[in-house]
Amino acid sequence: MFRMTKECFDQLCRRIIASVGEKKFKSEQYIESVLKSKSIYAAHEMTSGGYICGEVKLALTLRMLAGGSYLDLSLIFHCRDTYVTTIFHNVIREWICNDDVISYPNELYFKDIEAMKKTACGFAQGTNNGVLSGCIGALDGWLVKIRKPSFKKDGIKNAAGYFSRKGFYAINCQVIVDHKKRILWRSIKCRGAEHDSTAFKKTKLYQLLVEDRDVFIRNRLYIIGDSAYALMAFLLKPFDNATPYSDEDAFNFYLSSSRIKVECCFGEVDARWGILWKPLPYTMDDNLKVVDATMRLHNFIVDYREGNKESEQTLVSEMSIFEQETIAFMNSNNDEGDEFLIGVHNQSEEHIPNAVGRPRSVDVILRDAGIALRNSICCKFKARGMKRPDRLGTAQMYSRGYFGRVQEV
Repeated sequence: MFRMTKECFDQLCRRIIASVGEKKFKSEQYIESVLKSKSIYAAHEMTSGGYICGEVKLALTLRMLAGGSYLDLSLIFHCRDTYVTTIFHNVIREWICNDDVISYPNELYFKDIEAMKKTACGFAQGTNNGVLSGCIGALDGWLVKIRKPSFKKDGIKNAAGYFSRKGFYAINCQVIVDHKKRILWRSIKCRGAEHDSTAFKKTKLYQLLVEDRDVFIRNRLYIIGDSAYALMAFLLKPFDNATPYSDEDAFNFYLSSSRIKVECCFGEVDARWGILWKPLPYTMDDNLKVVDATMRLHNFIVDYREGNKESEQTLVSEMSIFEQETIAFMNSNNDEGDEFLIGVHNQSEEHIPNAVGRPRSVDVILRDAGIALRNSICCKFKARGMKRPDRLGTAQMYSRGYFGRVQEV
């Protein structure tokens, strides 16, 4: 119901208390031991029905993120329906989206050589047998559905910029994850109509990578993405139109086998937080906060799983439950068309649009360095005799589930 175990929930409560303090969180224990002895408690109970403890506020928020209705939650938690939404946004803004509670490494990660090399070792231990030994993250775009923005509500004059190629209004989120599906960096400010490559180039991270390109070239560190992105010294993508079972095709296969981590991350976030199954109805600022909250909570749960050494079977069991709920939701909304398309992210490997005008000298340098790096890695696959495994062989293959989540078969 709340998309995490009781132990995980308790740990999240403790972390919020450590950040904002008991007085602001008002845990059930704090209300019983401190506030009940004060005269203001009786006055508060007489006028507004008493305090709502922090655990209830957090549980209410998690249930709304999981797809619960504010009308149902008002009955379950005995509070006014209009106040449910107020609690929801306050908890997201002040607790969940608080860097002292849950944070991302963000740009600082790409300044830490040791942290990047540690992630690269994690990717190298995957299906590529150590050939992709410099991968520090998997990059992809994710379209989050929203209601049509307006000038009155959001101050947006041209709503067409948010209408995506998938046929609905959306926010384009650019995300980089590590080998454990932990989100290392995200940008959630681009419009749904923007191409992935354009959206990525507008971020602060892109400028940082361009400025520090010599560091990445010297250490042979790079991000991996799909064909939507431009090939650069710090960003590798698949070969276009590779001949089946060629060396280039082998590179594409093993690169995609590592890049699949970011698609699995999107699938887990989509499946866990049912609020993303339909267009977000809030203001643009609140929509961005909701998306940010789902990704921060994803990281918190990944860290909890790793810290408590939960087995992979636990995650598989959770995801099977979420998938059943998703299928039931889809079946009940069959008549709504693409508005309720689950698990949408920029999974089609589209080519970047032709650039207008002459490219900058730095772009040419970055592209040439990327070509040289990709060719050298391709030669390693050739030297080891590594090819794309036959589908009938023993290789681990992947397919897409009911709502776009990548799964092993």
